[in-house]
Amino acid sequence: MIHNSNGSSMAYLLPRTVLLVIAWVAACALIKRVWPSAEMPVFAVAGATCFAAGTAYFGYLHKLRRDIAELERARFYTGIRRLPRD
Repeated sequence: MIHNSNGSSMAYLLPRTVLLVIAWVAACALIKRVWPSAEMPVFAVAGATCFAAGTAYFGYLHKLRRDIAELERARFYTGIRRLPRD
């Protein structure tokens, strides 16, 4: 995956954004079915909750991917240093 200079890319952000929107729509549909007279602030709170949960979850995944890449680099450099020299 190709990253921009700030570390983000559309290939990484777009699918996650779509998942957040789907989760929010599902939450709104459930609220509307259970509580038909719900006011707009209820849907805003549902959206904020989905956004906060998605941000925390995808932030964790990003950190995990970064840590895995760092571990792989460390193993690669350790393997190079251990090669016998002729």
